[in-house]
Amino acid sequence: MKGYSPLITNQAQGGYPAISSTNSQSPGAYSPNTTIDSNPQMMQMNQMQPNFMGINYQLVTDPMADLASSTEAIIHQKPQFAEQLFGCQFPNRYYVLIRSQQSLGYKMLFKCKEQSECCQRNCCPASWREFLMDLIHIKGGDIFAAEDFSNPYVRAVKPFKCTCFCLERPEMNVFKGGNLEGIVRQPWSCCDPIFTIHDKSGVLKYYICADCCQCGYCCANNFCGKFSDAIFNIYKEPNMGVVVGTIVKKSASLEEALTNADSYAIAFPSEADPNDKLLLILTALMIDYQFFENRKPPENHNNRHYV
Repeated sequence: MKGYSPLITNQAQGGYPAISSTNSQSPGAYSPNTTIDSNPQMMQMNQMQPNFMGINYQLVTDPMADLASSTEAIIHQKPQFAEQLFGCQFPNRYYVLIRSQQSLGYKMLFKCKEQSECCQRNCCPASWREFLMDLIHIKGGDIFAAEDFSNPYVRAVKPFKCTCFCLERPEMNVFKGGNLEGIVRQPWSCCDPIFTIHDKSGVLKYYICADCCQCGYCCANNFCGKFSDAIFNIYKEPNMGVVVGTIVKKSASLEEALTNADSYAIAFPSEADPNDKLLLILTALMIDYQFFENRKPPENHNNRHYV
C-alpha cells in the first residue's frame, strides 16, 4: 500500500489475561455475563471496574505476559452508524479483551484501527482490499478517546489481492516491533473455507476450517445469518481430525444487526504460546474481512464461490 510501511518501533508494553477454559464449556462459547463471587469485597471491586459492551474489565501492563495465561479472547467491532447514514464504508475499529481460567473477569488487551484507501473500501470487495491493521495497547483513560496509532504495538499488513479461485490468494503478514511474527494465509478450497497460520520461520502452526453449510456462514449478510453463529474450528494436524480450539463469529446483537459490526469469541488451543494467540486474534480479524464485512450484491454472492 502506498505510503504505508510494515516496520514499527518498539513501545512500552502492556498486558492482559484471557477468558474461560475450553475444558469447562463447549469450544468457542463464552458468556459476557460471567457470574462474579458474591463476596462483598469482590462485588465492590467489580463496581469499580470500567464497563465495555456490558463487560467489566481491567487494564494491565504487559500484553504478551497476559496472553500467555489466557484461555479465550473476545473481539468486538465498533458499530458505525454513519455508514448507514452516508452509504459509504469507513475504516473498521475493533476492541480485544481476554480472560484466563484463573481470572475473575476480563482485561482489555488491544484497540485496533484499520488504515486503508477510501476507493478500495467502497469499490472493492472487502476480501480483496489492502489495509494495515494497527493494534495499540490500552494503558488507561477512556478507551473511546482518540489514540495515537503512530507507534502501534502490533501491525498486520494485508496486501491487495484480486482473488479468483486459486489465483492471488489472500494473506496477511503480522509484525511486532518491526519484526515479522507470522503469516496468515487463505489457500483455495472448493467448499469449506480454510486458513493456515505460519510462524515467523514459515512453520505451519494451525489449520482453521469452517463448514460451508452453516447458516451463519453461507447466509452471513442475510437476516438468518446475522443471528446465527459461524464456527471456525482450529486444528493442529493437516487431516483436521482433532479440534484444539475455535473462532466463532457470534450471533449479532440488535446494535450489530443495524450496522456492519460483528463480534468474535476465540477459544485458544491449550498448547498455544503468546505469539500463536496473537496470530489467532488477527486471523479472526482476517476472517471478518473475508466473509462478514458487508458488501453490496452481486459482490457478496460471487465472493462465496472464489474465496
